[in-house]
Amino acid sequence: MNKILVIGSLSHEETDNIEWTQPFCDIEKYDSLIIDLTSFPKDYPQTLFTNIGILKRTSRLFIRDSKEIFCIMEKPFKILFKEIPLNYSWIPFPQKLTVNPMLLGKTIHSTTERFADYIENVEKWDSELFWQTTDNCSFETIAVNKANNPIAATVTMGNRGKIHFLPKPTKISPSKAIKLLTELVNKEEKEEYPWLHTIENPEHEQLTKYRNLFSVDAKKITKAVYLILEDLGITTAHTPEFDITRLKGSVSVQIITVKGKVEAKNAEVNKVARFIEKQRKKGKIIVVANTYKDLPIKNRANKEHIDSAMKLFFETNNTPFLTTLSLYNLYKKVIKDEISVHEAASLIQNQSGEIQI
Repeated sequence: MNKILVIGSLSHEETDNIEWTQPFCDIEKYDSLIIDLTSFPKDYPQTLFTNIGILKRTSRLFIRDSKEIFCIMEKPFKILFKEIPLNYSWIPFPQKLTVNPMLLGKTIHSTTERFADYIENVEKWDSELFWQTTDNCSFETIAVNKANNPIAATVTMGNRGKIHFLPKPTKISPSKAIKLLTELVNKEEKEEYPWLHTIENPEHEQLTKYRNLFSVDAKKITKAVYLILEDLGITTAHTPEFDITRLKGSVSVQIITVKGKVEAKNAEVNKVARFIEKQRKKGKIIVVANTYKDLPIKNRANKEHIDSAMKLFFETNNTPFLTTLSLYNLYKKVIKDEISVHEAASLIQNQSGEIQI
């Protein structure tokens, strides 16, 4: 597990924590830094200037050693006779960064999978980010607003260390935001199937973002299903119980991943069956299954994806079932204008039993 220091926020069990006005320790020994600028003091005692100097030196060492710094942003805090905002003066090349305060905005589009869970908890933002072109530095967006301007971004220096600038979350508490970043730091990226990146159609580039329907990561599969349903006009919102995604109009979807076909003896399938029996009178339920998860999609086409018992169960309980491959193929038909968005959505919501595309 990574050794993490949180600056500006206390009471986090899984990290070391220090306030802005406390004497800074040996920061270089940490693997990652989380810097909370929302608690940056406005009276700037002398210890603060000393700490900023330490942090500035340390940030350069972090960049050198290919480490990461996560910065929860606040509006620039300027003091007399200083051009660089004090709360951003610790970063390397601070004159290159512009944090442009704005009126509260609500439109947010996440552009990277890694920070998607964090960005989902940002309902409002108050700053745009800009970075002047600098040799050996790259500026990559994490999220953009309606004007397509960055409101969250990663600066990578010398192809080594990274500083991630993130808006403060508005849907969760600061402590939960720190916990979310801590989990992100410690999360081990699963190695994707080597064939996954071959799933694309040059004539229809938008399909490439949906290849995560076949990812090794269950969260990526869920996100891809969510995106396709949204593109088909079916609005979704997460419901914690049973890991169900709640759809508009009392419709729910359950996403399953299995090594082979969907069978009654599978524990995940049994959980779905219990949920259907309990909730079927309250609204329609859709089941999406990533079957034969380890196989390239070209090798899944002619296989049986559901056993007869479960097929009968879904038909009897007025439950549509389709694989991620069928969902992908259905969306391909929409993109190629072989079927309308309305027809595709109606098929998913109105048919019972297995839908094969």
